[in-house]
Amino acid sequence: MKMTYEEAWKVLADLLTDLRKKGETIPAYVMNDLRSAKTMIQILKADPTHIENLPRIEAYMGNVESYLIFVAQDK
Repeated sequence: MKMTYEEAWKVLADLLTDLRKKGETIPAYVMNDLRSAKTMIQILKADPTHIENLPRIEAYMGNVESYLIFVAQDK
């Protein structure tokens, strides 16, 4: 079963929150990408015909995921 964009966003947001609680400083660009992904997801949710937003959502979330993988491997 595939995760929805909202579910995947929640997982990334929760992991970022956990890292912040452990003292990790999250760069502004990562937080901006997370917020931008959420905005695009909300637009898509409101109007599912806006499929042109799909690549942007995936790019934003991919950037956040890449950062998280890098930090998690470092820890």
